[in-house]
Amino acid sequence: MISHFFRMLSPLLIVLSLAQCSSESTGRRLPRHSGEPGELLLIMNEKQWLGAPGDSLRTVFEAYYPFLPQAEPRFSLLQFSPEEMNSLLQQHRNIIQVIIGPDSEGENKVSLSRDRWSTHQLVFTIRAENEEKFYAMLPTEIKKLTELIDQAEVERIISRYRKTGNEDLSIELANKYGLDLAIPADMLLAKKSINFTWLKRERVKYLGNSPHDITQGLFVYTYPYRSEAQLRPDSILAQRDSLLKANVPGPKPGTYMATEYRLPPESEEIEINGRFAILTRGLWRTENYFMGGPFLNLTTTSADGNQIVCISGFVFAPKFDKREFIREVEAILRSVRIVEPSAKS
Repeated sequence: MISHFFRMLSPLLIVLSLAQCSSESTGRRLPRHSGEPGELLLIMNEKQWLGAPGDSLRTVFEAYYPFLPQAEPRFSLLQFSPEEMNSLLQQHRNIIQVIIGPDSEGENKVSLSRDRWSTHQLVFTIRAENEEKFYAMLPTEIKKLTELIDQAEVERIISRYRKTGNEDLSIELANKYGLDLAIPADMLLAKKSINFTWLKRERVKYLGNSPHDITQGLFVYTYPYRSEAQLRPDSILAQRDSLLKANVPGPKPGTYMATEYRLPPESEEIEINGRFAILTRGLWRTENYFMGGPFLNLTTTSADGNQIVCISGFVFAPKFDKREFIREVEAILRSVRIVEPSAKS
């Protein structure tokens, strides 16, 4: 029943993951990576970038990020020619070098070097003898790069939260639910009951000279595990809707958070830190009110197998792009480790 998150990765990418260069093995001291989260730096010939090869890469890397209220590309692309490459650009977090033609040295492959010029960096090199060989790699090897880059972006966030996160809240969740989560430092407790905890992170971002609130929320809840039927996506969402209606009111009487079913949520079985889980992506809305945004829900079982444990995160940022905000939520969910709870509160 369990389907591994990376089971669809090609053998090439497995090789890429293992055959990596790391600053740890060489003992080098590297600068911190540069660039914004979700950015890709493409180094390729200007003519090819403006032509069909560039169009093909944009089709892959600028495909829509799943389940956002407005269309946003999966990655933000920056392109420079090989002649423009310098020491500052070399420190970028995600670099893809594209070499098509004689300079490929007769090779048709994708290679990966980690931490080549900066820490937590991915540097891919795509080599193809000609455009025909390049296009042949698009449906398989090159398209799969997006999954490795997505994974790296999430891991960077987890690493940051583990180092500088809210340790008190992490301990509380471990004690109460048996969940070890990487929680951002500025996330606060909004509500707590016997089997339901609401954490909230609020920030202010300016648009022009006007401040606007951005909210990221996290719901953690449990309920008794009785049968495998409870792990079906429809059952998971029905339970989530019931708990949100009871615990997450909207801004006016009679309003509350609910799932948006006009765009049906999608669920996938994953393995996370060695444990079976179900990850659901979708949109949320406010019943009887105009508010909404993206959500992610992770469902697994407790260490003793007697409880279903859910971690559900959402974003509310009506004036801004939401890709990186929901990626931060995904990082919290994917950081989870199941432990034995030491207390009940």
